[in-house]
Amino acid sequence: MSDDGTRLRVLEAVATLVSDGIATLDPQGVVVGWNAAATELTGYEADEVIGRSVSLLYTEEDTARDLLATELDGSRGSGRFETEGVRVRKDGSRFRAAVVVAPLTGADGELTGFVKVLRDVTSRRADEAMFNALLESAPDAMVIVDPDGRITLVNRQAEIMFGYHREELVGQTIEVLVPQRLRGRHVHHRDGFFAAAQVRPMGVDLDLFGVRKDGSELPVEISLSPLDTDRGRQVCAAIRDVTERREQAERLRRQRDEIMELSTPVIQVWDRVLALPIIGTLDSGRAARLTEALLEKIGELQAEVVILDISGVPTVDTLVAQHLLKTVQAATLMGASSILSGVRPETAQAIVHLGIDLGRLRSRNTLREALQLALQIVRDRSSAMSEAAADVAGAAW
Repeated sequence: MSDDGTRLRVLEAVATLVSDGIATLDPQGVVVGWNAAATELTGYEADEVIGRSVSLLYTEEDTARDLLATELDGSRGSGRFETEGVRVRKDGSRFRAAVVVAPLTGADGELTGFVKVLRDVTSRRADEAMFNALLESAPDAMVIVDPDGRITLVNRQAEIMFGYHREELVGQTIEVLVPQRLRGRHVHHRDGFFAAAQVRPMGVDLDLFGVRKDGSELPVEISLSPLDTDRGRQVCAAIRDVTERREQAERLRRQRDEIMELSTPVIQVWDRVLALPIIGTLDSGRAARLTEALLEKIGELQAEVVILDISGVPTVDTLVAQHLLKTVQAATLMGASSILSGVRPETAQAIVHLGIDLGRLRSRNTLREALQLALQIVRDRSSAMSEAAADVAGAAW
């Protein structure tokens, strides 16, 4: 009995040092010990509860279903019983408590009572509820992953985006949402992020893809944020489906290309003579498309002369001149001569001022003059070919 008394006094001494509420109970659940933290938590002084059942802290609903017996029986059966629920203070206010009940035994191994620990987790639960509410209200799919790469939490948007119920995702590795061809590489990237976790977008300037439950893929953007939780470091991934944005960008690109094509049509103005009126600015991308379209027409129509009309180009700088010269060089390789038309006085001054060398490129002020020159070139070539053919025939005779 003295050993049991010593152990009880040690327990009571320890109870005065901790911040959790601690009650010692007899085998029936009647309070026999009560620490200061329990008083602060519940509002009951020790002399108000000692000798009374600890069920005075329970709600009417928990009392009706004999929660006390459940706790004590669970503690006896496994040596420890944990639960969480609502408890009632002396003033009738309620709080959420994490509860642990453990049996006490004497030197002979017989049950002598129980120790019950209560911790107020109201604020923590409120924070968790707020966090969950924010998670659910997020416009993006939110997936939280532990250091092993296993999913611990997802929101409704993630369910909708990937076609899973959250119960199917929690506990799976994050790679279940990554296309099979990318999974091995993704494990390496994931481990690298946990090694030096910081807020950052994932895969800047890269095409990232997720995979739905049905196996279909979708383009995504991902932002990663480390989370320090009571379960250790985790990572929150905000995932956005960018399918619509990419489709819109592709539509805009096609429209821009169509507009550019319409603004730089290759026109057959005469047999073996093409005209290319250039309107607006001439950047690298447009110049490449222009040259490609011109070369196709030269090959298709066996053109001998190309007129590049720049009357619709607002300014001619070094870059524009370089683009024009490259187009002329490409046409020359196809066997076509080039004429530059629409050279305004200010354009000519700019070319001279910039020191741009247009080589032997012939130019005319107007498209009409350029066309006259083009016809003359075609006639001259035809005459030269006829004379050459006559010479070959005479030599054969």
